[in-house]
Order: sequence, then C-alpha cells, then structure tokens
Amino acid sequence: MPPVKPINGIGTGPPKAHSPPPTQAPNTRRTTRTPNSIEDIIAAPHDVMDTDSTEKFLTSKLLCLEDQSFTLAHLSSILFHITQMSAATPVPVISAIRAVAFILKKHTACEIADAAAKTLATSLSTALTESISTRLVDHTIAALAPQVASIHAASEALAKTAQQAEDTLTTTLDKAERNISIAAERIEESADALFATVTDCQNAIKLLTPSLDTTQERLNHLSTQFAASPPIPTLTQPSYSSIAAANLPPTVDKAIG
Repeated sequence: MPPVKPINGIGTGPPKAHSPPPTQAPNTRRTTRTPNSIEDIIAAPHDVMDTDSTEKFLTSKLLCLEDQSFTLAHLSSILFHITQMSAATPVPVISAIRAVAFILKKHTACEIADAAAKTLATSLSTALTESISTRLVDHTIAALAPQVASIHAASEALAKTAQQAEDTLTTTLDKAERNISIAAERIEESADALFATVTDCQNAIKLLTPSLDTTQERLNHLSTQFAASPPIPTLTQPSYSSIAAANLPPTVDKAIG
C-alpha cells in the first residue's frame, strides 16, 4: 500500500480545529496527562464524526474496500495498514494500534471457532436427532405392534359377538312378533266366538221369552184354582198290624188275637 499523508487524530499532526500548542522549554521531569473522557473525545470536532464519515474516510485512504462488511478480521487488517501510513507515527501509537489489531484478530479466531463449534454442534444435533428419531420410531412401532394386533383381534371378536347378538336379537324379535301375531289372531277368534255365543244366547232368550211368559201364566192360573178348591180330607195311613190282620187266615188271626 502506498504511503499516505498523516490522518488527523491518527498521525502526529494536531487537529485542524485546535491551535498549535505554545513552544515550551524542554522538561526533564515526566509529566502526568489527565486523559479525556470517551464522550469528550467523540464530541471533539474532527473529519470523522459518525459511521458514514468513517466509511468514506477509510475508503478514501484505501484502507478498506467499498461495500465490504466491517468484520473483526477486516477491522484488524485496517489497523495493521494504519500502522504503515506514516513513518513519523510514534512507536507507542503504532504499538497500541497493533495491540488492538491482535486482540481483534484473536476475537476473530474465537468467533470462527465458535461458529465452527456451533455449526458442528448443529450438524451433530441434527444427525443425532434424526438417528434417535428413527430408532425411537422403530422401537415404538416394535413395542406397540403386539398391542395393536391384540386390539385388532379384540375388536374383530367384539364385532363378531355384536353381530351374533344382533342376529339373535333379530331372530328373537321375529319369533316374538310371530307369536304375538298368532296370539292376537287367537284372541280375536276367541272374542268372535264368545260374541257369537252371547248373540246365540240372546236370541235363545228372545225365543224362550214368550214360552216362559205362557208357562208363568198357566202356573199362576193353577195356583189360583188350587187356592179356590175345597180342602182334601186327610187319609189315615193304615198300620202294619191292621194290614196284616186283614190278610191273615182266621186261625192265625184268632191266635194272634
């Protein structure tokens, strides 16, 4: 990559918005610099203030390719190229940039390893799931097959029993219907015969009624005649002795007398 001019905030030159510091005499003592906060550093006026300006700046300096995603590997590569932009860059700055680049590279390797592990785990899980599912289905079918066969046999036996019960019930109902029909016919015949007998009795009573009336009148007439006639004298019934005396010879009569 061809050398480029130092970048504001990256090279040794001061930012454009700040005036150059006043010249001071060399200080033999080490001074302590108070670091600025992250918010102050981000808010300081600069050419790069957001992600859009960042991408434009990196593209203009030939540090990245257009439309390429900023992965950890890509960012670490950019940092390594930044260390080669200017020979005037202080060694501590280059070392700090390289340290961050190596950390990003390490994270890149970790991410690749994690992605490979996840892919491998997913593949193994899928293969294991398919194998277990297949074996589980086979074992389930093998375990349930006898029960299914028993249930099928029991259902067939139950269906056969139900059909026999239905046939028996149908036969019984047919016989009962026939017996009821025969009994109804016999009852009807008996009722007809009884009705005919009652009718004949009524007709006989109607025919005998005049004769009975005539007989009753004659009985009443005879009763009237008996009541009006004189009383019949009472006859003395002869005794056995008198009858015997009248029929025996005289000698015997005398002897007995």
